[in-house]
Amino acid sequence: MQNKSIILVLAIVMLFGFGCARTVTSIVDYGDHMIVDVTLRGTLEVETNRYFMVLSSIEGYKVALPPPDIIENAPEFLEPGMTPELGSAEAYYANFYLTWSGYIIVDPGGYSTVKGPFASNLSISREVFSTLGETKSKIVFTFQLSDIFGAAVPDRIYFDLVSVPWPVGQAKIPADHLPSPNNYISKISGSVFYVDDSENSSLDAGLDILGCSIRME
Repeated sequence: MQNKSIILVLAIVMLFGFGCARTVTSIVDYGDHMIVDVTLRGTLEVETNRYFMVLSSIEGYKVALPPPDIIENAPEFLEPGMTPELGSAEAYYANFYLTWSGYIIVDPGGYSTVKGPFASNLSISREVFSTLGETKSKIVFTFQLSDIFGAAVPDRIYFDLVSVPWPVGQAKIPADHLPSPNNYISKISGSVFYVDDSENSSLDAGLDILGCSIRME
């Protein structure tokens, strides 16, 4: 009887011991920076063009797209608060800005973040986080996710990259953007997104996006 009791106790210890050994607590490391590397067919030209990265927490976000995929009453790619040459300001908010969490703009002032939400009664504020540096065929920058999303960084970050000719006093019709219709990256550190875009010889070389890579750290 004593031997049976000892065997029973050992069996219980082994059962609970093995059960504990199989219990593993997974620790997920979330990134707080996004590293972006965009390749152009030509040279970055901020005097005549603008380059945008729109970011959103929702899959159904929208941006103004190059022809033929334009919205008739809002065909330009503008910043919130700008007066359109084509369409109504209300249409731009309804179709685009209300779906954005924020955006990056590359212009003569350098690389800047602009945080949403965007509404017609709210003014926007730019935060320059990097200078232009040497002019080249790459758009390369790193920014903090909190500068766009605050403390509530979504599990999936949706985005698009858009190049736009910027003529003074004329409509700003987008020229190129990423080919994938559903661009997103996980906020987990080490996540990588990469996409190629075909060359478009009908575009000015400085507007033609050939691909991009994005990494979370």
